[in-house]
Amino acid sequence: MQQVLCPQCGAPVKFTSTASVMAVCGACRSTLLKDAESVKRIGETADVLEDYSPLCLGAAGQFEGKRFDLIGRIQLRYEDGFWNEWYLWFDDGSDGWLSDASGQYAITRRRKAKTVQGLPAFADISPGDDMKLDGQRFTASDVRRCRAGGAQGELPFVPGDGWEAKVADFRSLDAFLTLDFSDGPEPELYIGKAFDLAGMQAASLRPNEQVEETAGRFRGQIKALDCPNCGAPISFVAAMATQVVCPSCAATVDCAGDTAEVIEKARKVKAIKTTLALGATARIDGAVFTLIGLMKCADPDPEEPSDWIEYLLFNPAKGFIWLVETDEGWERVQVCDTWPSYNNATSVRWRSKLYQKLYDYTSRVDLALGAFNWRVKVGDSTKITDFKAGNLKLTREQGPAELGWSASAPVAPAQLAEWFGNPELARQKAMPRAAAGGGYRKWAWFATIAMGFLNMGNIFSGRILPLVIGLAFLWLPASLADKISAKDD
Repeated sequence: MQQVLCPQCGAPVKFTSTASVMAVCGACRSTLLKDAESVKRIGETADVLEDYSPLCLGAAGQFEGKRFDLIGRIQLRYEDGFWNEWYLWFDDGSDGWLSDASGQYAITRRRKAKTVQGLPAFADISPGDDMKLDGQRFTASDVRRCRAGGAQGELPFVPGDGWEAKVADFRSLDAFLTLDFSDGPEPELYIGKAFDLAGMQAASLRPNEQVEETAGRFRGQIKALDCPNCGAPISFVAAMATQVVCPSCAATVDCAGDTAEVIEKARKVKAIKTTLALGATARIDGAVFTLIGLMKCADPDPEEPSDWIEYLLFNPAKGFIWLVETDEGWERVQVCDTWPSYNNATSVRWRSKLYQKLYDYTSRVDLALGAFNWRVKVGDSTKITDFKAGNLKLTREQGPAELGWSASAPVAPAQLAEWFGNPELARQKAMPRAAAGGGYRKWAWFATIAMGFLNMGNIFSGRILPLVIGLAFLWLPASLADKISAKDD
């Protein structure tokens, strides 16, 4: 949800979601439009939530039995988002940093390296790379160049104009390691653990209302759609036409140029139908979450294509939850604060459970609407590996600059209906399966290769007629089965 001030009367006006392009002022009834430049990217590039953290200067908490206060903050920005680093002062006179990124937190403290030998250079680190420190295996989770987007309070250094941070984060279970190359080729080491906001004094955090206001701040321009003849407001419904008649003075109002572009985008957004709508609210685990973003994703594998929808929900105090809708049903997904450990090449262990590898595939974003905790763009691709234990699933997601893990569990339609207060969701069928593009032919290829190896002698001796006949009996039914399957879908 985004909030703006009405340019006509100054009253606060809320847009249902960041994908909304028009809203009506409840005070003066003016129809408000976002500027065309902001509207152009809707559906192609999602908005980035701004200051959605409940942390603030002066907040206090405890870590490993020691009390600390937040006395400074630096915001680090990169092309598609940002995160906060909070400077901590402990009661014993020591300091540290609290990393605040996408609803995940970690506290680290500087550690003097005995030697930098064996530590990788920044240019040589990629997400997924492993390194050992004191016998413990760490995996690179985030490797970025970023710049200071702003600073508050007390900091141990001054980020000047043009200052650039070069940092590589590593994870191992709940341990967190940062190699900071900002001051030169030899890194500073910071080591610590994942942190839960339950360790903060609740009374010292920002209230939910304040978080909602800053997280949904709209940074574009807003204008009122009024009659140029008499100044009366044009209604929201009437504005969906390119030419309307003013209800007050009967003048014809031409909605052309930028206004027409905004109206056309409104039409397109309205035409997009999903099971859950942007702006919908759900009560989950006793907290009210708002659906702020959705992505339509697809696996572009031509042999076995699939698609699904990922919905992002946000609560100022609880952070983020994902709901995923597939042709098999619904899943609730949470990003892992504690990472799994590899048992072997095909299994991982997490929270005492062994998860077996299922498959590798690619996730490509085909549509992005609303707001996210990073800038989602159509065409973004992520490498995915799924692991399963019973009906529980772990997912490893790797992009160009980061690697992450998430855990998911199935959600029954009745549970979904209860969360959203919508009985219709209990009767909702699973979303249609993507049309198969050769699932049977894929197995025919495997069989063809196997037959080739088994008949090498016949091939070299020229006796290939039986092999050709065998391949015909293999491929004709496979092709026919794929066509029938595609029609059924």
